[in-house]
Amino acid sequence: IVTGSIEYILHWTGLEMSGSGIIRVMRLCRLLRLIRVMRLFSILKELRKLLLMMGSCFKTLFWSFLLLILAMTIWATIAVEIVNPMILDLSDNGEWSDCTRCRRSFSSVFDANITFFQTIVAGDSWGKIAIPVIEA
Repeated sequence: IVTGSIEYILHWTGLEMSGSGIIRVMRLCRLLRLIRVMRLFSILKELRKLLLMMGSCFKTLFWSFLLLILAMTIWATIAVEIVNPMILDLSDNGEWSDCTRCRRSFSSVFDANITFFQTIVAGDSWGKIAIPVIEA
């Protein structure tokens, strides 16, 4: 209540002190007091447990995503060397005349990573590029 009153008085007098460190510290103390009050509610114990478990899961998800990107990049490097010549031959034979991206789908490691992410992770247009390459 005191910090709100001080802030109101400073605003009313025209002094702009919102950038000062003292007012920010006072606001932070007010927020910490609110968090301490929320800790007292027994109803929110399950919510707090759920948030803590989600926080620990995010760390695992981050490392899983990093491992997924590493594995996809290794396979994208291999695909650029092995699959790209087949893609270029199929594209020259008119296999993907209506697709502008299909010819360059494995032309670089970045493009191969995008293609793998699109087909494996998102499941989008799996057969558009993969089936003609498998049949070749």
